[in-house]
Amino acid sequence: MKTFLSLLTVAITAAAVVVPAAAQNPAAGVRPAEGIRAKPMDCAKAKDRARCEALNKQIEACRDKTDDAWRECMHLPPSAARFTPPKPRDCTKARNKERCEAHTRALKACEGMATREAHRKCMAEQLPAPAANKR
Repeated sequence: MKTFLSLLTVAITAAAVVVPAAAQNPAAGVRPAEGIRAKPMDCAKAKDRARCEALNKQIEACRDKTDDAWRECMHLPPSAARFTPPKPRDCTKARNKERCEAHTRALKACEGMATREAHRKCMAEQLPAPAANKR
């Protein structure tokens, strides 16, 4: 019985090591370091083959960029790249009212930002740095 349990433990351990290794196999799909990106389209069935090929060239040229830089590289219209900041919360029911009110003031100060990157930078300037946990 001990032999069976030890063999079962070894088999489970081996399976736990093999499965993540297979998930990182480049032939198995997207590697974790790559992330999710726009993939070139198959232009064989496209209605407008020239436009499809032009988009594929743009995707290839912009593949190392992310977020706002990717939108700029792909020449997307400003309306598609427009960032909508989050709405302020109702602080009457908040556990930490001071923090909620500070966040609301920061949101109001940063509501004119057009890109996510600019909004994050503005919010970081407005909000104080979080204090370390005191235990």
